[in-house]
Amino acid sequence: MAEPHHRHLRVAVVGSGPSGAYSVEALLESLPGTSISVDVIERLPVPYGLVRYGVAPDHERIKSIIDSFGEILSHEGVRFLGNVAALLTFVWVVLD
Repeated sequence: MAEPHHRHLRVAVVGSGPSGAYSVEALLESLPGTSISVDVIERLPVPYGLVRYGVAPDHERIKSIIDSFGEILSHEGVRFLGNVAALLTFVWVVLD
């Protein structure tokens, strides 16, 4: 009997603000049975983007959002890389 094929996916998400955090969450939830490693690359030295640096970052609702994002970014397969300037080149690959 053949060994089952285990997929491992490595993904980089640029930005750790709301869209980055929700992208990581969607990846982790949408691919059951797939081993996923996600590197979150952020220009700032700390995560959460404008949620942290925006208007009233100490407001109770903002604190709860930061807590939610913290849970996402502390997932076992997620690594935060802060203080990194990313030069982006997009390559489109079409698989048939």
